[in-house]
Amino acid sequence: MENKLILSLYVKKLEGLDLNIVFDIINLYGNSNIDGVEINTDDLDILKKCSILCKKNKLKFMCHMPLKTLSESEVIKYLNCLNDISKTLRYNINAVFHSLNNNKNINEDIEETSSFMENVLLYVKKYKLNVTISLENLNRKKGEKRINLNLIDNILNRFEDIRFTYDIGHDLYDNKKVSSLSTLQKIKLNDVHIHSVVNSKDHNIINDSSNDIDQIKLALYNLKNINYKGPIVLEYAIDNIPGEKIEEKIINLVKSFDYFKNQIIKNI
Repeated sequence: MENKLILSLYVKKLEGLDLNIVFDIINLYGNSNIDGVEINTDDLDILKKCSILCKKNKLKFMCHMPLKTLSESEVIKYLNCLNDISKTLRYNINAVFHSLNNNKNINEDIEETSSFMENVLLYVKKYKLNVTISLENLNRKKGEKRINLNLIDNILNRFEDIRFTYDIGHDLYDNKKVSSLSTLQKIKLNDVHIHSVVNSKDHNIINDSSNDIDQIKLALYNLKNINYKGPIVLEYAIDNIPGEKIEEKIINLVKSFDYFKNQIIKNI
């Protein structure tokens, strides 16, 4: 497999660490293994700064929408900012959304998410934004059912323009093994998130000690078999990376790409 490998950055977990230092660490310890950065932040200034640093360092810029529920006006500002960034970078920006889970009834969550996504897609189309909207499968959280791989087609099949982010880790969390993607999911797939699950704890680093390494490899084999050539985002929670100081955690995170690229991807 020759997919681009993307480093996931959740800004709120960086403890105020300047992005310049993060990119310096990428250059020092992993630039040859890392092809881009997917950033999750609700700060538009940081979003713009990350895009500038990606361009400077010849890395692909991608965006994970903030995990908190944004108001309609906040979403519009965010999308407009991404569109401005796309003009500078001269390529389309993929924006990954989570589904909503504000209700006790999963069917109500599906309808609310569908309504929300419809408004987002209409805005993107109306103003011809150079932004792709992608919806990610979630997993159970504290026993609470969310829109997972088995339910997400209820939304994907309603909108021609919505794409699909397949989170392998969330699939493993819920089902203990890799699922077969539906025909619709295969058609709409444009982005992949991957991580290990350890003792029912999500977003762990993938290494030799990962209990689900065989399932992770199977998921990658399946992607290869459907000729998936899009990005693969290593979405590791910084809290699960070894190291006492945040800089040490980032260094170990960057170094982990060597294992994934040379011990996993090259053997698929």
